[in-house]
Amino acid sequence: MPMKTYSYHGKAVGFEADIWEPGPHKIDGHAKCGLPDQNAGHYTAQQDPFEIPNLLSHAGCTSEVTASPEDKDGFFRTEVRATLNKLSLEGDALTADQLTLGMVTVYRRQWFDNDKPHAKRVRVVPYGCSIVNLAVKGTPVKDYLPAVFHYSTDRCETYLRGDAPDAKVEDEIRKAITDSPTRFLYVKNFGRIFFGEWTLLPGADWQPIHQIYMLRLSMGSPQTGNGGGTGGQGGGSGGGNTGG
Repeated sequence: MPMKTYSYHGKAVGFEADIWEPGPHKIDGHAKCGLPDQNAGHYTAQQDPFEIPNLLSHAGCTSEVTASPEDKDGFFRTEVRATLNKLSLEGDALTADQLTLGMVTVYRRQWFDNDKPHAKRVRVVPYGCSIVNLAVKGTPVKDYLPAVFHYSTDRCETYLRGDAPDAKVEDEIRKAITDSPTRFLYVKNFGRIFFGEWTLLPGADWQPIHQIYMLRLSMGSPQTGNGGGTGGQGGGSGGGNTGG
C-alpha cells in the first residue's frame, strides 16, 4: 500500500525549570514553540533576559521549528533548533556562555513500501549542537557529548538522505541513547548535570519521538528541583490511508 499521508512532529524550548527549594519557582518553557498539528509549517519563539535573584539567570533564548513540505525527491524534513545565552545558576555554581540544540528528522516516501527493517522509521540526528564555555564553580567542564553530537553537516546529510542508513552512525546513535543515564557530572551541594540527554517517547502508532536536552539538571541538597537547557523533540510517521 503506498504512503498517502505524513505526520510531522517537532517541538523546541530554550529553558525550563521546576525548583521547589528555594522557591517554589516554575519556569514552564522559555522560548517554547512547536507544530500545533501534524502538518508542515514554521514556528519561532523568543524569551528576553530573565533572572531570579541569587538563584538563576540567562541572557535570553530562542527556538525554531521548521517542517518542510515534501520535496521533489520525496523527502519530508523537520528541523528543530533552540539557543540559550549566558546561563548562570547560583552565581558560578554552573555557568555557560551558550547552549545550542539542533535536531533534524527526515523520512522519504520511497522508503514506505521498502521491506527493509529501517523502512518505517524516521531518521533523526543531532545537527549543529554545541555547549560553549561550560564551567562549574569557575572550573571548565570537559566535553561529555558523544560523537554523534559532533558530526559535520556533510556526514549528517549523508546519513539522513542515504538509501540505507549508515550502520556505524546507527550504532553511535544507539549508544548515545542508551548511555544517556550515565552521561552526567555530579557536583557536591548542587546535584547532577546530564549532557546530551537523548530519550525515546511513545508517539502516534507507537512510532518513537526523539527528545534531546543539551543540559538537564537534577538538583539536590540544599536546593531541590530540576531544569533543562535547550531541548527539543523530533519524529514523524507515514500513513497508508487518509486517516494515518
